Amino acid sequence: MKRMFIRDVSGLSLGEALEKFINLKSAMNRSEETITFYKERGNWFLDFLKYEKGIFLTNEIIDDHITDYILYRKEQKPNISSHTINNNLSAIRAILYYFMEKGYTEPFHIPLISVKSIPKDGYTTAEQELLLKKPNTKTCSFAEYRNWVMICHLLASGIRSKTLRYIRNYDVKLSERIIRLTEVKNKEGYEMPISAEYFPILSEYMKIRGGEPEDFLFCNQFGKQFTAESLKSVFIRYNKNRGVEKTGLHIFRNTFAKHWLLEGGTKEKLQHALGHKNSHMVDEYARLYGRELREEFGKFTPLAKMKDTVLEKKTIKMKKAKS
Repeated sequence: MKRMFIRDVSGLSLGEALEKFINLKSAMNRSEETITFYKERGNWFLDFLKYEKGIFLTNEIIDDHITDYILYRKEQKPNISSHTINNNLSAIRAILYYFMEKGYTEPFHIPLISVKSIPKDGYTTAEQELLLKKPNTKTCSFAEYRNWVMICHLLASGIRSKTLRYIRNYDVKLSERIIRLTEVKNKEGYEMPISAEYFPILSEYMKIRGGEPEDFLFCNQFGKQFTAESLKSVFIRYNKNRGVEKTGLHIFRNTFAKHWLLEGGTKEKLQHALGHKNSHMVDEYARLYGRELREEFGKFTPLAKMKDTVLEKKTIKMKKAKS
């Protein structure tokens, strides 16, 4: 009978275990951005364990360390948001659950912290007018013109900024009026229709932009792909130069969803337009914007259709009561 030798991994170092996790994600073809996300947040947590707790081995990690880390982050940055903490925890959970699966760490549950849902502010009509005013193409720089087209693209599609960064020239099919979106959160690419309003804008831009089919549709000044941070900086400058203080890239997505619902678009089609795998987030948008839908709400109820009858009967009863 062949003897089996089982390696004792209970005392694996934090650094070695994290490296194994990163190697696995690389082998699974995770994007460079995702790998960086895990590396950065994983190292933040491991540094906390080593320098604040004196923990150097994976078998020493316990659930209390998660609580301590959350409190540590709040102490270091008193204004840190719950969303940011959960962003960090999502990476830590993936890493530690891998450790647990491999037997490096004793199993325990890692919950996300409670986050209160607050209605997301989209861009107001006045702000959209400021952002969407077309620059003079004869006098403005290409960068300003490109930024304006990107604003139009986001408001015409509701896609994520990461998806925007990965669109290449060959993904745009003007003759078919579609854009192929490959870098999406749920990993299931889909085709985005080019709206009638956006079609002439994109057509003009592509003639001016030129480039090879494999070039990125929206590139930086060196013709290279934008990084997440550089694209964020571009929009901050653009918005502020237009007199708009809001600068979050996700606000464009919120604005798209809000207008879709307020104009009577269905939740099912919004889910497809936003590239969501399930209806959870779309349901959340509908709930958050419910107060602004109240004016439309009354138009489609059964009572609204019978209002003349109801009011007439009420009037008759009131006259009889007086007599």
